[in-house]
Amino acid sequence: MTRLPFRVLFPVLYLVLAGFLHPTFFSPAAQAADAPPPAAQAAPAQTPAPLIADITLFASDATLNAMGDEIRAIYQGSRKDYSTSQNTNALTMLLRRANAVATKADTLLTQIKPYESVYQNFVDILGKPDPAEPDSITQQRKMLTTRQQDISGRITRLRLYQLEAQQLVQELRQHGTAIQQATMTQRFPTPLGINFWSQLSSTSGQDKNRAAALASETGAVLKEAFTGQHALLTLGALALSGLLLALHFFCHTPVRLLVARFLPTGRIRPITAAVICSLIGVVAWGGAFQIIWNAISFNNDAVADDLSALADMVAAQVPLCGFVLELGMSILSRKPEWRVFSMPDTLARNLRLFPFWFASALIVRGVLRYVDTRSGFGLLPIQLLDGLYTLAVSPLLFAIPRQLRLSAQEDDPSANSANIAPLLRTLVTTIAIVCWGAVLTGYIPLGYTIISWVSVMAITMTGLLLVSLLATALGSSVFPSSAPVGAHLVRLGLPARLVDQASVVVPGLINVFLLIIAFSVATAGADFDPTQVSRRILSIFKGQAPTDGSFNLSMDAVLLCAGLPILGHYAIRIVKNWFRLRFFPTTRLDIGAQASILNILSYSAWIIIGLCMASALGVTVKSMTWVVSALSVGIGFGLQSIVQNFVSGIILMAERPVSIGDVVDIAGAHGEVARISVRSTNIKLADGSTMIVPNSQFITSAVRNATRAEKPGVFTIPLQVPFTSDLHKAMNVMTSTLAECENVEAQPVPTASITSVADGSAILTGTARARVGMDTAAVRSQALFALWQAFQDHQIPVTVSATVVASPS
Repeated sequence: MTRLPFRVLFPVLYLVLAGFLHPTFFSPAAQAADAPPPAAQAAPAQTPAPLIADITLFASDATLNAMGDEIRAIYQGSRKDYSTSQNTNALTMLLRRANAVATKADTLLTQIKPYESVYQNFVDILGKPDPAEPDSITQQRKMLTTRQQDISGRITRLRLYQLEAQQLVQELRQHGTAIQQATMTQRFPTPLGINFWSQLSSTSGQDKNRAAALASETGAVLKEAFTGQHALLTLGALALSGLLLALHFFCHTPVRLLVARFLPTGRIRPITAAVICSLIGVVAWGGAFQIIWNAISFNNDAVADDLSALADMVAAQVPLCGFVLELGMSILSRKPEWRVFSMPDTLARNLRLFPFWFASALIVRGVLRYVDTRSGFGLLPIQLLDGLYTLAVSPLLFAIPRQLRLSAQEDDPSANSANIAPLLRTLVTTIAIVCWGAVLTGYIPLGYTIISWVSVMAITMTGLLLVSLLATALGSSVFPSSAPVGAHLVRLGLPARLVDQASVVVPGLINVFLLIIAFSVATAGADFDPTQVSRRILSIFKGQAPTDGSFNLSMDAVLLCAGLPILGHYAIRIVKNWFRLRFFPTTRLDIGAQASILNILSYSAWIIIGLCMASALGVTVKSMTWVVSALSVGIGFGLQSIVQNFVSGIILMAERPVSIGDVVDIAGAHGEVARISVRSTNIKLADGSTMIVPNSQFITSAVRNATRAEKPGVFTIPLQVPFTSDLHKAMNVMTSTLAECENVEAQPVPTASITSVADGSAILTGTARARVGMDTAAVRSQALFALWQAFQDHQIPVTVSATVVASPS
């Protein structure tokens, strides 16, 4: 391809840049200003879109001013007194508004930051101001600088709003937590005393009026819902809701047939059927209530905010009711083979009504949430209702362990000591007594909070346990390589070992995530607010942003640090296989050089992976200063040998005084180098064992490398022959015998020479090379036996030296 000379290319680039930097690419108004007058136009032309969008379209001054006003309004609202339960909902609304402002600031910052770098790139292209440059370039630079400063100013404002909103969120959460703790430990007059009822009667008039207004509103809403054409809509909604509930109650038989059709026998069938039916129950009950309420409230002028709030709070409990009912039908099924947990028929029959009582308690709890936060009742009526709910629900905790105990006595009276019923009975009895005692002594919020938290955790843990059982059952019966799905994955090309590992690891990861959900629900309070629970989960995964170079320990960072070594292991293995199978065969590198390259590549990759993991955890050079200082002290006292061996290993792989495959003598041992790592070197001895030698010995001590002269497989045999023998005949016998050995190479020709004279004997040394792929020690042993036999046949006296050394020359 012909290259353009620079004197031609430079004007072309200049024209292109000048065209891109023309104001018409940035501003539609400038395009309209530069356009010809309408009379000179042959046809109306459409204004082209600018090259870079105007950031004021999504981050205008009005938007930023509105964010600032919202932050100030939230701040003013947070200064009010929220010490009573009546204002808890207002505090929650402020928290949501602050979260919304923080999220909007994050979004706008993400959108604006790229434009700052784009304008900076254009300014860099124009370069420094030059007095001789055209006016158009000067105007472009001025326009770009102005817009860059405008973007920087908006980014600064957004960062300030983001910081203020985050501080407000943190302050409101702390305020809410303090209020909740203070309310929970607040003491009211005991219901057993006259003071409680006298104060209740003094404010009963206002509370009766409030209850009458709510009842009147409910009656007006129902009257409007069943009047005229609206009645048809309401009746249709009731019929549709009835169909949904019927779908739930009659879905068990088809679901079980479907499960039995596709899944193997075992516990996986009842567990899967229970999970599917639970989902159907949640959708059916939640959908039925929403259909009925939407039909009643559709174009119903009588519906006010109070009734809407009551419906919303009850709607949050209705899906849980469907879930509880389905769990009761699955766990306490009339068919023993479809029970999730094996239990006696008597126990299942006696506990069959408890899910219905528990579901009813959940509906009442939804009504009480409205009473506590939005009803406008006085404190004592609210505490009275909460106390009655606590006293009514607490006995349910006694019933289940009692039934467990009775069932155990009927089945095996001697098994009471080994049954968990006594422990469970003691636990729930203690909780029930604490709740009753709290209510009767005036600590009604404490008792109500405990019983609500226990109810929420009972539902949560049962559901999570069901999902955990399903994941474990699928991993053990469906996805292993010997199971149907796992066998199909193996046929698709996945290794059976990997499939078996995934069938164990994936359920384990699911169980870890379920534990995180359980912890989030347990710490989110007793209201089971999905928003609060999701925020807890997000905080566990995302953690707190590191400040001032602090350590960032969050679930996403932990998962990233756990996944990076796994992905790095497979990536390194793929790259090493490519070098070993594709690249090295095209080169003249010996096996030692190849091993050194692969080792250096592997260790470098792991260092990079380690740095990435440190970066994910927020570890910086500044935060690692104390670690480096501690390591320096440790190296000075106790890590000298480790560091010495590490540095020696790097020198061995870089300088390569010994390589894999070399036959060496070191520390009184003779063998072949099998592996070189950064700490030690493995030497394979003649007896098949392996000696691990620290790398520092190869650098600081004398090492005999018999294959350093690029003669792998060469071995020598020294023999002592008396002077009275025919030395010429002995040397000829030695060379001919070595040449006739089966596993000795013909080229180079075996040789024999007199290497020394001692004690009236001459030491003859024979040298030969073993065939490629043969064990040098084994070939030398065969040659030594052949020489002994040949010298015996030719009647040549010979004695083998006590310090025979066989090594490549």
